[in-house]
This record gives sequence, structure tokens and C-alpha cells, in this order.
Amino acid sequence: MTKHVRWLPIAAFLPLAACATAPKPAPIPQPPSLTETDITFLDNAARSNDFIIAAAKLADTQARDPHVKTFAARLVADHTASQDRLKTIADQHGTTLPDDLDTDEEHVLDSLKTEKGRVFDRDFTALQIAGHDSAAPLFQAEAANGTDPALKAYATDMQSTIQSHLDMAKALGQHGHHHRPHH
Repeated sequence: MTKHVRWLPIAAFLPLAACATAPKPAPIPQPPSLTETDITFLDNAARSNDFIIAAAKLADTQARDPHVKTFAARLVADHTASQDRLKTIADQHGTTLPDDLDTDEEHVLDSLKTEKGRVFDRDFTALQIAGHDSAAPLFQAEAANGTDPALKAYATDMQSTIQSHLDMAKALGQHGHHHRPHH
């Protein structure tokens, strides 16, 4: 009997306590679930960010050209910010970003890890041109056809970043080919 009396008041208070912690309307209403298109974009964009960051971090110790190092540092900063924003969107939808790279990307990264100096500079720059070139249409498509407003906004904002990285990489590529002294 004493047992009964002891837990009863606690049970009576529980619903009240639950209400007291959330006087505001429930936290952000859960956005509608992501479509296949949005999920595919989310995964591709996350892998693209991870791959670019991983490759760019190698430049710190393996690049020879200071311009390549500067460009790589910019890539790490921009794509880390991009990945953080993507993670926030994924969290809102109760989903997670993939934490693995495609097999092809793994291979490219492995071979890049073995390179140094001019060879690294050349291959890294070519890789960033190719990577940003292939990422651009992904972001354009999501900006145009995505259904999730946060993802669409993200894709729209990132297009200019991708374009500026592409321009920088192309300029570096030309700079590397001519070996002209840089004033």
C-alpha cells in the first residue's frame, strides 16, 4: 500500500512537467520528408565536400606552389562551411550525411597521397577543375528542381562558390603550364 502512495503523485505530475518544458508550440515542425532527388543530392554534395576537403588538406604538406596552397586552404574553409550547413539540413530531416567516399574517389585520393611538388600541383589542380566541373550541374539541378526549400537555397548559394573555385583552379592550371614568373 505504501508503495502505491509513493509513486502515484509522481505519475500525476508527469503530464504537467512535460507541458512545462515546452510552453511554446512544439520545436520547428518537422519539414516534409526529403524526396529521392533531394536525398541523392544531399549524399552527392556531402561526398563532394568530403572529397574536396580531404584532397585539399594534402596540399598543405605536398604542394610546391604557394598559390596552390592558398587555393587549397580556401577550399578547406569553404567546403567545411558548406558541409556544416548541409549537416544542419540533414539533422532537421532526421537523416545523416554519408561518411564514406566513392571507391573511385578513394583511389584518386590514394594516388594523390603519393605525389609531391610540381606533379602534385598539376594533378591536384586538374582534379579540382574536374571535381568542381562535375559538381556544378548537380547544384544547378537541385536549385531548379529540388523540393526542400533549405536544400534549394543551399544549392543556389553554393553555385557561386563552386564557380569561383572553378575559375581559381583554371587560372592555376594555366599558371602551372606556362611556368611564367608570377608578378
